[in-house]
Amino acid sequence: MMVVFIIILPRMTDSLHPGKGGNPGFSSYDLDHRLRLVFYPAIIGWTLLGVWIMQLRIRIRNIQSLTDSN
Repeated sequence: MMVVFIIILPRMTDSLHPGKGGNPGFSSYDLDHRLRLVFYPAIIGWTLLGVWIMQLRIRIRNIQSLTDSN
């Protein structure tokens, strides 16, 4: 049932959401140039935020391991 509700049904019926014709991030029909100015920098920003948080967690883990060994 999950396949039907997630993949098949949204492509069969009209919706407010883009993507009925394919991947909304890469189709010129689904995502116009004004939305791309926000969409792609947002993807880059969220990716960089995730990398920064990962680096913080690694640094905290390294500091904790140094204090635990002393």
